[in-house]
Amino acid sequence: MRSIFVSRAGCSLRAMRSNRGFTLVELLVTIAIIGVLVGLLLPAMSAARESARRSACMNNLSQIGKAFATYEAEKRRLPGWRNAQDPFTKVMTDGAGTRAQACVSWTVPLLPFLDQREIFDWYDSFTGFDGVDNVANKRISIFLCPSANVSTEVQSQLCYMGNGGTAAEVLNGTGQYKGDGVMLDTAGHMPDDPWYLQGMEFAEYQAARSSLSLVGNGDGATGTLLLVERCGLNSPNDISWAANPLPASATGNAVVSTHLVLHPPALATAQEPPATMRTINPVEESVVIRSNDWQLRYPSSTHRGGVIVVFCDGHTQFLNETIAPWVYSQILTTDRRARSPRAKQWERYIGEDGEWVPYILNEADIGR
Repeated sequence: MRSIFVSRAGCSLRAMRSNRGFTLVELLVTIAIIGVLVGLLLPAMSAARESARRSACMNNLSQIGKAFATYEAEKRRLPGWRNAQDPFTKVMTDGAGTRAQACVSWTVPLLPFLDQREIFDWYDSFTGFDGVDNVANKRISIFLCPSANVSTEVQSQLCYMGNGGTAAEVLNGTGQYKGDGVMLDTAGHMPDDPWYLQGMEFAEYQAARSSLSLVGNGDGATGTLLLVERCGLNSPNDISWAANPLPASATGNAVVSTHLVLHPPALATAQEPPATMRTINPVEESVVIRSNDWQLRYPSSTHRGGVIVVFCDGHTQFLNETIAPWVYSQILTTDRRARSPRAKQWERYIGEDGEWVPYILNEADIGR
């Protein structure tokens, strides 16, 4: 009987011990371990998500770059930063009485090559705004960087900008400089608006239209920027791909609707390009050359350390925000033989007595 009692008592004691659960100390230790693991895991998960977004952004630019190449192969020229798109341009000109609201950006001619034929057809059969859907409210996902701050006000947000050099700027009647940027004015001769002419005749405007072959025969397609991101924290997020492009001012008035990045403003007499100036992801303290349009003039992104770009030969790269201003200005130039005096100023290599030194991008410029 005694042995049976002891046996039963032992079983009961072991059962009590096995069912007593966690102590408070054990529970706190477990929670602490879980907290540490989550703390270690969250940055890795965040980095993985950003890596995926960055890859998607790079793919967007790659696809848009291919659309440029396809358009150029068909039309034998690249779309300009400003384009006449009939009948939209004609109807808008006749109706509004101003050509400023009649032209379209480089985004519109590319639509058929980006699987957006329906939206392009809206321009191609335009009769007026009465009774038709306004495509300016359409969101096109390929125009959006997944990492960017998505606007809640503008559905038609645009995160990618073209290489404009100084071609979109009014340069005191001297005309556009063909060698400064890839996207030139293809709207043609419009005598009613003197800022369309800028001292150039119609034949000169026709000849000024750019192409990939001209870029290749100039500074080379591999080292010439085609498109860049401009959707950083300091950049406005109400930029619409459907906006009507307007010329910018050479004195410092880049505008939202031109959908371009531009050369830095003019240097003061005898001033050297400052090495401390940041031309990618700038903040006000790092601009150095003071202007009132630095948020619009330069590339920017929410990716850490730089921006994604696509070059004229179609390859994409991550461009480091620490790139030197004189290097950045050279990759905006399409042909150094036809570039503007301002581009020549910015392309000078500090310490080389103002001589033009060709530069090839190195790992520091395209790293990370």
